[in-house]
Amino acid sequence: MKTRSGSLWVTVATPAEMPAVFALRHDVFVVGQNVPVEIERDEFDDVAVHVCAWESDPEASVGVPPRLAGTGRLLGEPPAPGRVGRMAVRAELRGSGVGRAVLRGLERAAIRRGNPAIELHAQVHAREFYAKAGYTPVGSEFEEAGIRHVEMRKELPVIRPVADSDSEALIELIGTTWAEYPGCVLDVDGEEPWLRAPATYYATHGGRLWVAELGGTVVGSVGIRPGPDPDTAELKSLYVSASARRHGLGEVLTSLVEDEAVRLGVRQLELWSDTRFLDAHRFYARLGYEQLPGSRELHDLSETVEYPFAKSFPYAEYAADLVG
Repeated sequence: MKTRSGSLWVTVATPAEMPAVFALRHDVFVVGQNVPVEIERDEFDDVAVHVCAWESDPEASVGVPPRLAGTGRLLGEPPAPGRVGRMAVRAELRGSGVGRAVLRGLERAAIRRGNPAIELHAQVHAREFYAKAGYTPVGSEFEEAGIRHVEMRKELPVIRPVADSDSEALIELIGTTWAEYPGCVLDVDGEEPWLRAPATYYATHGGRLWVAELGGTVVGSVGIRPGPDPDTAELKSLYVSASARRHGLGEVLTSLVEDEAVRLGVRQLELWSDTRFLDAHRFYARLGYEQLPGSRELHDLSETVEYPFAKSFPYAEYAADLVG
């Protein structure tokens, strides 16, 4: 997992990066908050997923590695909830979005693992930070390591393969999304009949389609279909409902397709996006997709014109990103 968040690179820590993680946590918790050194690190560090936010020093010379701006860890194997802890941000960078980037990285990792929710012990002074990210208090305040805390929880989408029984939910998701843009009309039987049996359609055409479900409601989808030659594939039907946006779900769904592309030996993912979907264009650019020259007209009820986008994967380099 490696994503860009503003000037930050958010990654899963490698073993070689753990000394930097422990050093930052020591500065924040032991030095800054007087947490006993003997309890700051524990046996769970060996099994946790550690997420890091790295920031390049704007005054550093070329070739100097970025410094660690923030970190956090994720515990808990599905189907149990994930548990976030050890959230630490460099003192001079607090309030600049580092904590939010780390938290979103931890949520992405939890969604990909299949955790149905995240639970955490929030320091009372940070309660509002977590509330803005969608967490709600559970129970009363308590003391931990001499600091007042409150238990908080956030439900997460669960991603699974699509079923034909998801037809109506997918129609609702895509139709509602299209309705956000003037002139976009979803004509299921006339132009998108595959939506009547989505699992059958994708299986028949050699592809895969996933849906993200939150509280029993389908809030996202994404698919992959073979391209015209063995080295290409097409990213299809990436949609996230308005209520589930801004929490990293689109990035997680896109990464599923990218992982599948690498598994299949695909060197380039391609997609087409309506010229009106400007937010989507910015999203794809942030994830490394390049808008290609030209466009195509679909001559449909929506009078759709689409731009092509593509992202190449040098296999060895991308596989290393998946491991890291």
